[in-house]
Amino acid sequence: MAKRTDRSDRQDPLALHYDYSQLNLADLLRARDAYHFHLMNKANVIGTAVGYYLVRDEGDPDTDGHTRPAKSTSRTRSPARTFANSSVRDYSWPCVLVLVSRWEDEDEFSAGGKYSPAQMVPKTLFLPDGQAVPVCVVQVEPDRAAESAPPPDVRPAWKMGGGLPLRVMSQGVEHLATAGCLVGDGHYLYALTAAHVCGDPQTPVTSMLRHGPVTVGHSDRQISGVDFATVYPEFPSRRSMSTVDAGLIRLDDINNWTSNIYGLPPLGPIEDVHERNLSLRLIDRPVVGYGAASGLLRGRIKAFFYRYRSVGGFDYIGDFLISPDGASTRHGDSGMIWCLDLTHDHPRGPAVPLKDRDLRPLAMEWGGQALADGHERRILAVATNLSSVCRLLNVELINDVSRGVSGYWGRVGHYSIATFATQLVGNSTLRAFLTQNLELLSFDLDTIGGGATLEKLLADRGKNGEFIPAADVPDEIWKKRPPPARNSRVGGRDNRSTPTGSEGPEHPNHYADIDDPYPPTNSTWRQQCLDDPDNITARAWQGYYADIAQHCEDNGEDDLARQYRDPLHQGLLPLRIWQMFDVMVSSLEQRDVAGFLTAAGVCAHYVGDASQPLHGSVLADGDPRQLTDRLDAHGDPAKFGEGSHSAYESRMVTRKAGELVDSITGKMPVQHGLPLCHNGKETARAALTLMDEVAGVLPPRTILECFENHLDDGRVLVSTLDAMWNELSDRTADLMLRAACTLAMIWESAWTAADGDTLGEDRLGPHDPAEIQHCYTDPHFAPSLTLAEIGPHLKSPDA
Repeated sequence: MAKRTDRSDRQDPLALHYDYSQLNLADLLRARDAYHFHLMNKANVIGTAVGYYLVRDEGDPDTDGHTRPAKSTSRTRSPARTFANSSVRDYSWPCVLVLVSRWEDEDEFSAGGKYSPAQMVPKTLFLPDGQAVPVCVVQVEPDRAAESAPPPDVRPAWKMGGGLPLRVMSQGVEHLATAGCLVGDGHYLYALTAAHVCGDPQTPVTSMLRHGPVTVGHSDRQISGVDFATVYPEFPSRRSMSTVDAGLIRLDDINNWTSNIYGLPPLGPIEDVHERNLSLRLIDRPVVGYGAASGLLRGRIKAFFYRYRSVGGFDYIGDFLISPDGASTRHGDSGMIWCLDLTHDHPRGPAVPLKDRDLRPLAMEWGGQALADGHERRILAVATNLSSVCRLLNVELINDVSRGVSGYWGRVGHYSIATFATQLVGNSTLRAFLTQNLELLSFDLDTIGGGATLEKLLADRGKNGEFIPAADVPDEIWKKRPPPARNSRVGGRDNRSTPTGSEGPEHPNHYADIDDPYPPTNSTWRQQCLDDPDNITARAWQGYYADIAQHCEDNGEDDLARQYRDPLHQGLLPLRIWQMFDVMVSSLEQRDVAGFLTAAGVCAHYVGDASQPLHGSVLADGDPRQLTDRLDAHGDPAKFGEGSHSAYESRMVTRKAGELVDSITGKMPVQHGLPLCHNGKETARAALTLMDEVAGVLPPRTILECFENHLDDGRVLVSTLDAMWNELSDRTADLMLRAACTLAMIWESAWTAADGDTLGEDRLGPHDPAEIQHCYTDPHFAPSLTLAEIGPHLKSPDA
């Protein structure tokens, strides 16, 4: 056997030795906890943190050409080490960082020097279990008053978002902060910022647009700090408080906001940081942010868990220390979001431009620590883990705010119904054709299961005027105003603005409040239509709304009577599905395959609406005949279940998208199994049958009661959505599967009625998205009509 001659072979294998490279984050925190009281009482020490050993950039290389951490026992005549003149190398050790206000050479710590030898910071911390942790001393300056931040040089014309200034007046003094990002608790949307500039709850908050200051909302709940063990229960901690310093600004009008951060590309998913995945691998990674005072900022994470203050025997800790690359953060940037930059730049090519970089929200800045580097002064940002902020405030990061609170299945619902339906079509030619063109109708199930990712993708496409798959065109395009109105879309069909968005003839096509019993039969209009097909006409429906309005008026329910008489509130959903069937058939008869695909896609939306119990009920967003002790946005008593519509079908479904897709997949039959319809009127009856079935599977009042039972002090929080999911998930999957079966049947019925199998193979291949977009942006394609207008457009003698 060959004899080993390396250095380790000459050492006693059982003797104590130290391998610093094997230390982990928990080891560093344990060592820091054990020595922190002693370290903070050393000369010039102002704080501690943990990270990697910093090597001076001007250090002497060793024989391998590498600059290594100094092994000398003397600091005599060593230049001050700062975050600016040193860096992490691939051979840096994990260590405890000790921040000092003044750098002193070792000879100052002697009997004849300035300090007692006992006041010198040790080079190594030894633990009772035999481990040793190196110490790296870094000079920083004590924080001092910063210059007043000038107002931002560039402001948007009207759309607000992350990175813009928030101004609060408190005790006669104006405080400036940065709107970090948008978050929501399932009921309200908020701008997240630093708590120390929020003011008391209900304090008015303003921002600055190009034309001047505007009021954006009011201060809401906030959190300053919590026990470190509450945030990181598995990390060592001793009498430590984790500084969160986060506050919420409840927004007055979400239509004035975008979920983007000003100057940055659209946000990616949040970086979920906790003690199970947080490691030193994050040290020295690049981050990007945009502050109201400083503008675009770049930096690198230099340390974790900065202990910056001790009061009453408790230490206060900030999660991240971020060193700037170039411009420094300033007062007024508090609240800004630092995004982890995961973009891979090719070493030999140009850097990926900012607009295309992969940025993930990581942390919220709340303060700064000055650092000295010769004559230059820069500020280290102190930031809080964003995922902890969201958990402690019981909110979620919001990536899309393009929809108001009007009721409709969330995008997840509409697109998943369309995608599943393509698999349930019985006609093999049609099934193959729809599958080839799925991207024109919907998305694949992996994308749909992403939930928030799908929301962000659609929001970006809509804002940029790009192609929108047809299944959500009625919400994404047709329920918007055309240019040049605000929040407009090319092809928008709304004709007037409202305080919460806009309205027009498309809106009543998405629902039908037909479950309210009324005299003389004391049955619902839905049941009367199912019992007598002669009631399935536009004229008969107009008579129904006139009768039930009179009934409500006679009972003193004037608000309901006005609603039933308003043409823009006379829902006609089954008749809209009839109209879409006619468009599909006529398009195929004219060999307009693009028109058929467009109509098939948008028909998926309306069938999805028919499967949502609240779309067929007078209880659509609460019981108008039952009030609660809660107050609505106007300060009036809220209806029982008010807010349930968006909480259930949009927020809950999006939050649980992956689980919902899996549940539906597990229930899927081979084909839809329904008899085909022969004309549009029969499809309207099929829609009514679907509405009747889903009301039996999941009654609207059940949704309202579930919602009310799980409110948190009258608020819809993430916990509310999770509790609703636990109770309603299986039945929700059942509703959507029924919708997919009905939709597949309607598609196949239209195809059969128009002899679709006679189309040549040259017409049945993949189609260009531009063809579909041309159809749905044409206001004359399947025009959006009120109940008074739709009759002549329905192909039947008694329409």
